[in-house]
Amino acid sequence: MSQNLGFEELPQDILHRIHSLLPVQEAARAACASRGLLHSWRCYSDLTLNCETLGLTHKKFEERETYIIDKVDKILRNHYGNGVKVTTLKLHLAPCNNIKAACLDGWLQLTVKAGIKELDLAMPLLMKEKYSFPCSVLSDEAAASSIQSLGLWGCSFHPTHTLGLLRRLKCLQLTLVDISEEGLGILLSKSSSLEQLVLFFCSGITCLQIPCTMQQLNFLSITECKGLKVVEIDAPNLSSFHCVGTLIEISIRNSFHLKNVNLSCILLSDARARLPSILGNVESLTMRSRIENAKVPILASKLPCLKHLDIELLGPTMAFPPFRNITEFPKSYDVFSLGSFLDASPTLDSFILRVEQGALRSDFGFGDDHEYLRQRLEGRHNFLRQVTITGFCPSKSLVQLIIYILENAPSLERLTLDTTYRYDKRSGTTSRCLSLRKIGQCSPMCRTYLPGARKAVEAACRCIAGRVPPNVEFEVLEMCSRCHDTCLHI
Repeated sequence: MSQNLGFEELPQDILHRIHSLLPVQEAARAACASRGLLHSWRCYSDLTLNCETLGLTHKKFEERETYIIDKVDKILRNHYGNGVKVTTLKLHLAPCNNIKAACLDGWLQLTVKAGIKELDLAMPLLMKEKYSFPCSVLSDEAAASSIQSLGLWGCSFHPTHTLGLLRRLKCLQLTLVDISEEGLGILLSKSSSLEQLVLFFCSGITCLQIPCTMQQLNFLSITECKGLKVVEIDAPNLSSFHCVGTLIEISIRNSFHLKNVNLSCILLSDARARLPSILGNVESLTMRSRIENAKVPILASKLPCLKHLDIELLGPTMAFPPFRNITEFPKSYDVFSLGSFLDASPTLDSFILRVEQGALRSDFGFGDDHEYLRQRLEGRHNFLRQVTITGFCPSKSLVQLIIYILENAPSLERLTLDTTYRYDKRSGTTSRCLSLRKIGQCSPMCRTYLPGARKAVEAACRCIAGRVPPNVEFEVLEMCSRCHDTCLHI
């Protein structure tokens, strides 16, 4: 006959396992309600400590600092006193503008010991003096060799040669961290197992060198590191490279495994001229641009392995106050010149062009058909199967680009023209509500652009629909009647 055990009568290892699966706030509450889980809480090793997990969101913002410091201090000291090895410490201290460096140093010295696997420290931005992360806590070889993920946010970090070997460090993320070029070099030299390196707004670096000793590095992301001028990469297994900001001098050696590149806030005309040297094996390329001052040049160089191309033309930014555009695409920008990327990509399978609101001027007029035909130097795109244009607007050069694709892509299976402005890269679909079931909502559109969206549908009917081969699935997505004033159907 089976015996039904009460929850607290379960074996300790099972209790600990169940308890370890709870978020820290629920784990602490459960420990208060259960004597069996109280012992487990004293051994709880995965700590995510912030206002939400500590139950302080109901407090006024100015009151949170005192409470969060007090609670974090008690938790960490109790764990240390009970001999608990913390394996994960995520410490987010957004309200603590006046926290003392000595207090933070003490917490890190208590917890960054042998056995720690993940350390994530996020500091407030409004501190009078930026906190300097103590390199000494990672000078201990036992602690340094056990850590697998390190994330620092809003502090200074000045590694020296006393830093221990970070033998198991796989992920390093630095956000708004004051770190010198020399300090980062030392840090990387100690991290031979690093797989992911992410740098956000680290302005103190002018030259980033990734040596060939970083055999495991497969992902590198650089975002708005204003001082950065040169990136030299010699990581033989790098597969993904993301860069947001002005296109810097990039040199990539041994790029045989580089398959995915994402470049944002660049000049497309500049990228077309400079990128082929580093994109020889790239299969997926994403680019986002806000300002263009020239047509994309036609060059003989190729992107021989490129299969997926995603280009986004960003709309104007606004200055508050006054309400005025500070950047925008020039009225005369020739979107048709983006065909240069298609011509350079003989194995291209899918092409997505995303046009934000206001990125292109509406200059479409209905004239003779020959006005929308333009010749290219190169010819067929035999492998291009899917084309998606979001933010499709009545731009003459955009219509010309679509007609050119229809006439030079014999393998085309699907063409989607979406007059709204969002594309979900995760699902591979446009982001629209399902009007019949009243689920979700269309992407918001400024009323200024609504007439243009209606005219875009007219342009699609008049100049494109008749040119679509019968074997190509053609769809025009428009504003729905629930979210916008009118909904036209073709």
